[in-house]
Amino acid sequence: MMMIIHFEHESVNEAAALFGQIYRRQRLTVPDLPDTMAHAEHVVNRLTQLLQVSSGVAAVENGRLLGYLAWYLVPNFRGTSRLGAYVPEWGHAVVAEGKTAVYRALYRAAAAQWSAAGCQVHAITLLAQDREAEQIWFWQGFGLTVVDAVRPVRPLGTTPQTALHIRQATQADAAALTALDAEHWQHYTQPPILMTARAGLDAAGNAAFVSRPNNGVWLAYDGDQLAGFIRCDGYDCDSVAIVESERTVTITGAYVRPAYRGQQAAAALLDAALCHYQARSFTCCALNFESFNPEATAFWLNYFEPVCYSLLRVPESS
Repeated sequence: MMMIIHFEHESVNEAAALFGQIYRRQRLTVPDLPDTMAHAEHVVNRLTQLLQVSSGVAAVENGRLLGYLAWYLVPNFRGTSRLGAYVPEWGHAVVAEGKTAVYRALYRAAAAQWSAAGCQVHAITLLAQDREAEQIWFWQGFGLTVVDAVRPVRPLGTTPQTALHIRQATQADAAALTALDAEHWQHYTQPPILMTARAGLDAAGNAAFVSRPNNGVWLAYDGDQLAGFIRCDGYDCDSVAIVESERTVTITGAYVRPAYRGQQAAAALLDAALCHYQARSFTCCALNFESFNPEATAFWLNYFEPVCYSLLRVPESS
């Protein structure tokens, strides 16, 4: 008979092995993913650190681990005043047989703890190739919010043809980039996206960012008018753990002014960045975007393969 118990440190190795089996199957579908999280020790380290600050539940039957679910409590979730419970992609895994029943039992137990803690948002990240898990969580009231995706670091193949001038930014471009980035962030507050207001880097921050050798920002100009940009970080991976590696570059911002959309500006910016990082031996390009951002979804899915879906539920009463 299946039992739901507290997820203990003693179960971490078995849990990591279970996640590793599932992740290795995903890499067969998306070989551009780094293999780091396929190695149990990396998952063990993350789960051990999580359990030092938070908690989890596990499903067992006759001494066998059927699945686990571990989470962080996140104040000011996604820039709101809400307390959220978040389960990362490596924070859960379930055996294939009886998968629906096991996940339901784990969520029932976790949700009770989240409610007692005052959580107003429940969130989980799934491996994108696990379509069965996607359906299970959909039927538990969760909806898609963020997509993480990857592609190999190589040019697009066909050089995008644009009348705009594409070049890499320098520290002298910091003020112009800051102004455009403010417009970029304002875009997210408008319908249908309706995200909370956030701010990008200031001019000093942008100057410092482009001064680091593995960072890069590419600009699209129409004469002296800045039309768009793409920002790439070669140090800090602003994405899910499965994409992290020393050879991963992360796109952390991209925006083209409405008047210049449809002119291949975004594709030309992306192609320039990929050429740059290929020459520097990076192998994986990662990014994440909100699924309810129509411009982002329409563009990025042309060039990137989803590897994680982040879902959330906002209970009506918590």
